[in-house]
Amino acid sequence: MKIGLIGLGRMGGNIARRLMRAGHETVVYDRDAGAIADVV
Repeated sequence: MKIGLIGLGRMGGNIARRLMRAGHETVVYDRDAGAIADVV
């Protein structure tokens, strides 16, 4: 499944990690590049 997330704060970051761990193709966006680096 392809999923996109906007905002990788406390909730979004954990959701993105779980989705990627489960094998879903996940596209993420956040204004803070550091938040993206933490997830990827």
